[in-house]
Amino acid sequence: MIYATRNDGESNEKLLLRYKKLFFQSRLVTKLKKERYNIKQVKKRKKREQAIVRSHYRDLNSKVYF
Repeated sequence: MIYATRNDGESNEKLLLRYKKLFFQSRLVTKLKKERYNIKQVKKRKKREQAIVRSHYRDLNSKVYF
């Protein structure tokens, strides 16, 4: 659980900004988004096909045409 207590002379806006900073640094948002849906693991064959396509486009991008 993340909480922030108000310091002496601190405005509500400053407190809210400090809380948001703590919240995003804790990486709870990414964990919650990741666990929201059940995503199946990518099959070995599909992963290999994606790697082949990726390497093909990298080769095309690295060629010098001048």
